[in-house]
Amino acid sequence: GEPAGIGPDIALRAFADLQQKYPSVLSEKQPEVQSAELDSGHWERLVVGPPVSRESAKDVCDKLAAAGYKGCWVKPY
Repeated sequence: GEPAGIGPDIALRAFADLQQKYPSVLSEKQPEVQSAELDSGHWERLVVGPPVSRESAKDVCDKLAAAGYKGCWVKPY
């Protein structure tokens, strides 16, 4: 069967939900789904783009955190 984790369709739906909830932060952003093999299994990571700089990515995470969303982190692209 399929390994545990989140598929690309679920990740993209989650992004659409986040765009609705945090439009001032995410309205101009585009989603990208990247596969990741972790100890806990296969996962699809939702990456918000387009990538500009580490500082601008941190700014997006800071704004999301200020709005109440804690699941954002900056990773190398």
